[in-house]
Amino acid sequence: MINETTNFSSQVMVKDSNEVDIPVMYLNATLDSSNMNINISATTVNKALVQANAETVKEQYNEFVNAVQTRAKELGYVIY
Repeated sequence: MINETTNFSSQVMVKDSNEVDIPVMYLNATLDSSNMNINISATTVNKALVQANAETVKEQYNEFVNAVQTRAKELGYVIY
């Protein structure tokens, strides 16, 4: 049996006080076709900037999740 695994990775970026884009969160996801397993993880690296830019962070996180869910649908995952 062939097992297909699809990986996604991204960074959530916000501007700091100097208007420089910096990563505040790392996003990863894995789709494992053998059992239709889905794993999405988020690692925060700058809590203060995440809290100060909550709406921007939520938007970027939701874009990431939507991309993962879209690919899961294409692969036939029935929960989407």
